[in-house]
Amino acid sequence: MPICAILFDLDNTLLLEDEATEDALRQTCALAARRAGVDARPVQVAAQEAADALFRASPTFAYADAMGIWWGEALWGDFAGDQKGLVALRAFVPGFRREVWSRALSAAAVTDEALVDELAAAYPALRRALRPIDPEADATLDDLGRDHRLALVTNGAPDLQREKLAGTTLAGHFAAIVISAEVGAGKPDPRIFRAALDALDVASTDAVMVGDSLERDIAGARRAGLRSVWLDRAGGGASGGPVVPDARIQTLGELRTSLIGLERVDAFPQPA
Repeated sequence: MPICAILFDLDNTLLLEDEATEDALRQTCALAARRAGVDARPVQVAAQEAADALFRASPTFAYADAMGIWWGEALWGDFAGDQKGLVALRAFVPGFRREVWSRALSAAAVTDEALVDELAAAYPALRRALRPIDPEADATLDDLGRDHRLALVTNGAPDLQREKLAGTTLAGHFAAIVISAEVGAGKPDPRIFRAALDALDVASTDAVMVGDSLERDIAGARRAGLRSVWLDRAGGGASGGPVVPDARIQTLGELRTSLIGLERVDAFPQPA
């Protein structure tokens, strides 16, 4: 069956979100080390552990997790918007950031409230300075956009996801941009995929989802009746779990060939 539309994930698919978070953490902890005269590595480990633990324990976590918002974004996002969940996140993050950096410094036996404030302000600035686009993203979208309709289907806060896009040329490739907190449903909920399909005016059988997360992108696509291509950057393959993509690639540059393979399988199904 021909594929006429492609839905793309954003974070860790077109943009290297984890890599950017790690880089911003490293730079912030290097600043802490210079200011306090300590080793940066224990500070970085403690910051990451504190951020994860505090975010998971927060009263905003259920909403954030449903929308696909994580602690790496809570360290720098503004979370603009009138939705109740976004309002709660906006109120939560200032104290969260101070506590993360306080615990990080404590791991190096440093108590310095002024430095805590400096680090809480430094991380957002450092993260915003990064533009972690996959080097093959623009070329892939430009190529596939010639003969497919493209949509972006991303979990996250609307202002933050659009801010990430604003520093790139990616947005212009998409006929529709669908963000979880705008539609009130995050991947793997089928509703966010259906919102994108409706915006493109295509059927699920005519579309494919491309993303890095088996649990959110691939499982969600299957629940919504789409075929899926898993971007497995690590190259380890699925570990025998219940979520099985229709195709697997290691780089975005392999996507067109993968899609051709999917169409051939549909045109010439294997005998039972």
